[in-house]
Amino acid sequence: MSKGRFTRLLFGASGACAVLVIGLLMEPASAQTQVTDPETITKILKGFQISPVPINMQGKDPNLVGYGSYLVNAVASCNDCHTASPSVEYVAPGIPYFGQQPTKMNPAVYLGGGNDFGAFPDPTGPFPHIISRNLTPDSTGLPIGGDTLAQFMQIIRTGADMDHVHPTCTGAPDGKCIPAPFDGNLLQIMPWPILQNMSDFDLQAIYEYISTIPCLEGGPGEPANRCGTSGAQTTTAIAGPKNATVGAREFQLDGSQSTSADGKPLTYAWTIPKGSPQAAILGGTTAKPTVQFGNAPGIYMFLLTVTDSTGKSSSDSASIKFVGN
Repeated sequence: MSKGRFTRLLFGASGACAVLVIGLLMEPASAQTQVTDPETITKILKGFQISPVPINMQGKDPNLVGYGSYLVNAVASCNDCHTASPSVEYVAPGIPYFGQQPTKMNPAVYLGGGNDFGAFPDPTGPFPHIISRNLTPDSTGLPIGGDTLAQFMQIIRTGADMDHVHPTCTGAPDGKCIPAPFDGNLLQIMPWPILQNMSDFDLQAIYEYISTIPCLEGGPGEPANRCGTSGAQTTTAIAGPKNATVGAREFQLDGSQSTSADGKPLTYAWTIPKGSPQAAILGGTTAKPTVQFGNAPGIYMFLLTVTDSTGKSSSDSASIKFVGN
């Protein structure tokens, strides 16, 4: 997505015993959006698979998050505009334009804004530069600089620039205002006239997903220390592998790179998102459980939730393409 203010989803067993895990995430089913359409479920799982950064699922609707990631990362390509520049959007060895696969987005700039589109509407005139804004959550936990869902939907439906960064000129252009007939109350580069046709479910899913991604500092109009951590260690789940392909019936997951805000041991809980193929987990409350795949080949998703000694939690997902039979 382009500029503006929007230019701003059963625990496995521990020890030697295995339990078949199906279906549910951490939230009660009543708290989740109910999805039964097989195609949408496939998109939800794909969304978890392709998110380029760890996502904090605590208190979030898994179906919305997965589908939102699918829309952001596979359909709308929001990061193309909301990253510092095309030259840093990808990192080796996953730079697609160098022929490197699989593609790897740069998590250090993912949806952090800062892409300068030049002076608008004429790059040779005394007009303001349009710079993409930071979409990541700030210290409030809300994305896009603290926008609520209602505000986000208003932005996409109407193009309203909540920040009023580039007002309409009332006199001669001075490098800060946009000349009429362009309306400075509206986002001028972000494609909201197209995105406004998305359904409420689509927009709610996008908002839910970008509420789960890591906060990044910087971006036009953002205060210093917008993330509110002052460099402090945070509790972060890091689940692996990402997008592995295996043929063996058993495989080991890895959450050992997860971090604790207080430096004390974490507790681990591995789950399976609703709609993912059935699997068994050995040691589902450990950092490195072993999973046993079902009979059918396919993409298996595993969600790791870690909790520190103070009760703070974070979640991330691992995906494995099982090609055995």
